[in-house]
Amino acid sequence: MERIVEPELMERKDQVISYARADFSEGENNLINQINYYLIKNGINLNKGELIVDLGCGPGNISEKLSKKWPKASVIGIDGSKEMIRIAELNKKTSSNRVPLKNLSYICADIKTLKLSEISLEKNISLLVSNSLIHHISYLDDFFNCLEKLSSDQTINFHKDLKRPNDEKLALELKEKCAAKHNDILTNDYYASLKASYTLKELKNFIFKSKLTSLEVFEEGDQYLVIYGKV
Repeated sequence: MERIVEPELMERKDQVISYARADFSEGENNLINQINYYLIKNGINLNKGELIVDLGCGPGNISEKLSKKWPKASVIGIDGSKEMIRIAELNKKTSSNRVPLKNLSYICADIKTLKLSEISLEKNISLLVSNSLIHHISYLDDFFNCLEKLSSDQTINFHKDLKRPNDEKLALELKEKCAAKHNDILTNDYYASLKASYTLKELKNFIFKSKLTSLEVFEEGDQYLVIYGKV
């Protein structure tokens, strides 16, 4: 199935509200556990004063979970959609378990022009994370250029995204499964995201050609791709 690009930013209020209200906690908790396992396996501790950045943070679901998992670190969520950042800030104030998220803040910025100096003048990023962001980026150069600009030689990158189905039949089957759990807006957005996603081969080829071979890419089940390592 050929890739069909979708809008890079989610700014329509109905889309943002539907996404913010949906329950993605199972997948989000799985991502946090994967990151934690990777850090433990590599003997990496996120201590006081270290910086975690969540790219394409949306309504802040992952950002909040990162801030609770590593409360001694500073967490910054970044998204290009003003409406998403507005919802993320609102969610932070009304955190469900009433834990004050004092180590969490948000920035509205376009990753194509984002510079480390806009995030921090004092510290390098220890952990750079994204979830379901890559398929929103029209060109892979923009995503990986962002990683290179923000990463030091100590930055751990961990990025998870959808995998484009091999054919339309599988895409429609996945869309149908989504429709059983979510409303039409989310279902149609998910279907568009599947078609806009990359394949394992595309990511591996890009990483090889760009000489970013310290990054690893693998498939998780039949729906996801994970990129991890240092840039």
